[in-house]
Amino acid sequence: MKTRNIILNSLNEEIIPYVEPAWLHSMEYINISETLLGYIPLHWHEELQFVVVKKGTIELHILGDKISICEGNGFFINSGVVHEIHATTVNATYICWNVGISLFDKHIQSKYIIPLIQEQNTPFVILTSSNAKHQHMIQAILKSFDTFLKKENGYELVITIQYLICLNELLPGIALHSSNRYPIYDQRIKTILAYIHTHYKEPITLETLAESVHLSKAETIRVFKRHVGRTPFTYILDYRLERSVDLLIGTRSSITEIAMECGFSSVSYFIEKFKQVFHLTPRKYREAKKGKEC
Repeated sequence: MKTRNIILNSLNEEIIPYVEPAWLHSMEYINISETLLGYIPLHWHEELQFVVVKKGTIELHILGDKISICEGNGFFINSGVVHEIHATTVNATYICWNVGISLFDKHIQSKYIIPLIQEQNTPFVILTSSNAKHQHMIQAILKSFDTFLKKENGYELVITIQYLICLNELLPGIALHSSNRYPIYDQRIKTILAYIHTHYKEPITLETLAESVHLSKAETIRVFKRHVGRTPFTYILDYRLERSVDLLIGTRSSITEIAMECGFSSVSYFIEKFKQVFHLTPRKYREAKKGKEC
């Protein structure tokens, strides 16, 4: 199964491609090294998400933490929570299961799903195979993926049942074991991200970012770092580099044109920072990616 590149809108919300638009389940097998960037960039989605690592070890970046998750374990991500995924071993792969909240009837939504999303006291849950309830969820995810691949008659019913099993195991644990270790997700982060994504081609000042969310400059840095795990300016650099990859692969623009288009002050600075992150110059990176396509 070929790994697709993640599709993000201008707010870094992932656009999930459903096989059946009226049945909001998406199941994919992701090999991180096969993605365009070699990692899954900072993003969020309205859908609830379950993940199980099939091979190797991945690192989940969420709410300022970097959490290592090895083969056979996984995690749940709540709706709207910003996160990023990296591979820490070669060809690390995982199963990703996204489900739209509007799939559920109004009773299930109002009693279980909406409180889970709105309270946001549990932005994510790490699933470990040593925990009996988590193991049930992991097995349900693996069974669902196998069913999804076969697509035999009635497969949607089997997968929906397995998803309800996951929620039934997940929700009581959240009610009993949720803590204040992780903060309620701060929606102002998305406002800052939206500003960066709109203005990354231009010079961006901390003062402007702070004004966009009505915070002091020091508080803007503190809040952003708490949720994203890096300063706003580190993220701006990362985002500009990510956009440069799109242009390197998707256009014939020169390296100089791409550097200017992505907001870099000089070509030499662009090349230096690109090489630090991707371990190749922009030109070599373009050649390598184009070679794989041939």
